[in-house]
Amino acid sequence: MVIIPLLIVLSCIYYVYFRRMRKPLYALSESLPDTGCLPILGHTHWFIGGPEKILSNILELAQLVDDSGGIGKIWIGPSLYIVSFNPEDVQKILEGSLQKDSSYRFLQDWLGNGLFVAPVDLWKIHRKVLLSVFHNRIIEDYVGVFGEQGKVLVGRLEDQVGKKEFDVFRYITSCMLDIVFETAMGEKMNVQYNPDTPYLRARNTVISIIGMRLFKAWMQPNALFNLTSYSKTQKENIEATHKFTDEVVKKKRILFEAREKIVTQGRRDLLELLLDRDTKFTDEELREHIDSITIAGNDTTALVICYALLLLGQHSEAQDKVYNELRDIFGDSLRSPTKEDLNKMEYLERVIKETMRLYTVVPIIGRETQKEIKLSKCTVPAGVGCAVLLFVMHRSKRIWGPDADTFNPDRFLPENSAKRHPCSYIPFSYGNRNCIGRHFGMLAMKSILANIIRSYKITSKRCERLKIEILLYPVPGHLISIEKR
Repeated sequence: MVIIPLLIVLSCIYYVYFRRMRKPLYALSESLPDTGCLPILGHTHWFIGGPEKILSNILELAQLVDDSGGIGKIWIGPSLYIVSFNPEDVQKILEGSLQKDSSYRFLQDWLGNGLFVAPVDLWKIHRKVLLSVFHNRIIEDYVGVFGEQGKVLVGRLEDQVGKKEFDVFRYITSCMLDIVFETAMGEKMNVQYNPDTPYLRARNTVISIIGMRLFKAWMQPNALFNLTSYSKTQKENIEATHKFTDEVVKKKRILFEAREKIVTQGRRDLLELLLDRDTKFTDEELREHIDSITIAGNDTTALVICYALLLLGQHSEAQDKVYNELRDIFGDSLRSPTKEDLNKMEYLERVIKETMRLYTVVPIIGRETQKEIKLSKCTVPAGVGCAVLLFVMHRSKRIWGPDADTFNPDRFLPENSAKRHPCSYIPFSYGNRNCIGRHFGMLAMKSILANIIRSYKITSKRCERLKIEILLYPVPGHLISIEKR
């Protein structure tokens, strides 16, 4: 019977010690406006429910922050996050804090120290190498792949002509997987003809489980997560994706070493280019980087394309402008877009940018301060999490005006963008740790959308219900209907 009172006393002593050691955090928290924070639990109760409910709660919580001046706090269990929608603050956070927030650790079992989640010291070394691989000139060599797979996509979509609305995402993500596999690994996977592959099923399962863990405080400690069936399922599916990439890397290295140096003539995939760099990556490092490229580069690009189709399906005038621009470039020709063609698609590019503003597919960026940062209304000490809620900031009426929720591609005319703060619109993040594949993504999105709009007229309804599963998805899917041009 003595044990129970002793445990209570020890718990109280630990709690007092815990509070004292974190006194600067609590002082910082108390200096910011209250947003419905409970003792001990913090805002954990806001993150109960499914992915649609959680996003709704995040938006409600973010509105409280925005209304109180654009800077506030969120407690998820014992973890404090500073949230700001002021572009000046966001710039300081993203420039001054290159370390990803601790929540990204859930991705590390899968992506290891790939560029997306690598700790800062390793990221700095590897980023330099990967920047040379993602040089614009190299990426532009892949325009032919974008066109080839876009033509396959147009053919696959023909089955839906004149029928009821359908979810276009499964078509687009299959097309993007074929593009990413061929450009990153040199593998022709033909996912568009066989979308139900074991690799794709495994990948989607892992994404779903990690997305669930991110917003459920009680599932975040490994000790508790490992007691659930999710842990075993995640491990099995991660192993399945790793096995696939490991086999590709092994095959590529054998070919590389047999030829001493891969021939530099013609188009080369990213894995070949990494093998040919002076920095010698291990097979595990190559797998981590290639997995990061394929996973980060696929769904994000596919989602933007799908949201663009939804918006063009709702706004026939904008769709007609895109089509007329494409007619001016291609006439009656059905040829695939070239690099020069893609550079001429100015209105389509504005449509894509406005799509990424209204539907920011990576809705949240998390960073951890490495040193003290002075923001507009507080000073954040080292070791504190900062959450940049892009989806909310990109729709903020304080930044974008009273029509912030309205689709208007001309926001991105040069004269309308000139005076805008560089961090008021950052779909590819900002600073040194921004998205390394942004040029790849923009060229791929233009090419695929051009192929679709030249062939089909799109109709869709307004998408009101959204959910968050790491990325931003519509609850009913990306539902469109199509007719032949």
